[in-house]
Amino acid sequence: MYTYQDLLGNDVSISFDVLEEADDVLVIAKFHDAWLFTTHKNRGIEFPGGKGESGESNEETARRETMEETGAELDKLYIVAQYEVSTAERTFSKRVYLANVTDFVNQVDYMETLGPILIAGDLANIVQQKQFSFFMQDEGMQVVIQEAMRQLKTNNWR
Repeated sequence: MYTYQDLLGNDVSISFDVLEEADDVLVIAKFHDAWLFTTHKNRGIEFPGGKGESGESNEETARRETMEETGAELDKLYIVAQYEVSTAERTFSKRVYLANVTDFVNQVDYMETLGPILIAGDLANIVQQKQFSFFMQDEGMQVVIQEAMRQLKTNNWR
């Protein structure tokens, strides 16, 4: 377990064990040699993800949110981590998945985002650029990215 305070002063704990279903999801996805991002209209560039709907599993949420925000279809989802954030208003959990993009489907509306962005390169450095959401530049995101990279290497995953 990794614990820290995020950029907003919230207490965060990151676990690499599979836990019960989370409130929200985040998807780290690759398409060939590029990473999949989207631009949130208010926050900047970030991974696709969001809140689950009633009766929806985390995997279903991950697929739906990724499709809505980027038009990307995903293959098998791998759990990378799960974190819990305690804010003044609420405490919520978020499950992070790793996946490959198999195809893109054009969307009429990309919801609260501006659609897909593919960026090749070192993921840990990419997310530190100023146009990325403050969530992406968070200390915990670097820990999650390190675990995702470890899983990619260990599993000889593309």
